[in-house]
Amino acid sequence: MNRGRRTTSRFAVISLTTTAAAIACLAVVPGAGAHGTLNLYGKDAIANKTGTLTLTIPHGCLPEGAPTTKMIMQLGSAWQAAKPASVAGWKSSVKRATNGQRTLTWIATGSGLPNAESGDFPITVRWPKKAGTYNTPTAQYCGSQLMDWKDPFNAAADGDLSYPATYPVPRVRVLASAARTPTAVTGSSPISLCPLDRAPRQPRRS
Repeated sequence: MNRGRRTTSRFAVISLTTTAAAIACLAVVPGAGAHGTLNLYGKDAIANKTGTLTLTIPHGCLPEGAPTTKMIMQLGSAWQAAKPASVAGWKSSVKRATNGQRTLTWIATGSGLPNAESGDFPITVRWPKKAGTYNTPTAQYCGSQLMDWKDPFNAAADGDLSYPATYPVPRVRVLASAARTPTAVTGSSPISLCPLDRAPRQPRRS
C-alpha cells in the first residue's frame, strides 16, 4: 500500500514539474507584434539594390481596438525609390518633397483593417546607397485616433528616454553586401523551444 502511494506521488511530482517546464518554455515564445513593424521575409536589404520592404500592421488602435483606416510612412532623402504595391481594399500614393523625402500614404477604400487582423503592405524600393540603420516613422490612423510610431530607439532606460519606447519607430538595417544568410523566414534569430515530449530528469535520491 505504501509502495503504491510512493509511486502515485512520484508521478504527480513529475507531472507538476513537466507542467511547470512547459509554462516556462512558453514564456520565451514571442507573441504577435504589438506595434507597426517592418519585414524583409528572408531577403536582406543590400545597399543600392532593389528589394521589397513590407510594413506590417498587426492590430488596430489601442485601447479601443478600432480598425486601421490610414497609414503614413516617411522615408528620408537617402532612399532612392519607393512604390507601394497594390493591396486589395486600399489606395496608395507617394509624394516626394524638394528635399528628397518621400511620404507614402495608404487609405482604406472600405471599412479598413479590423483590429483582430494583421495586414501586410509591401513596398518596392531601391535601398539607400550607404549601409546603415534607417528609421521609417509611421503614423497609423483609426478614424481620428492616431498611433504615431516615431519614438527614438533607446538601448536601455535613462534620464531622457524610457525603455522600451511607447511608440517605437520602425527601423531597417541595410547591409553593404549579401554576405550573410538570414536565419529564418523573417530574417530573425532562431528560437530554441524546450523539448516537452519527455519529463525532465528528477534528482536522484539516496
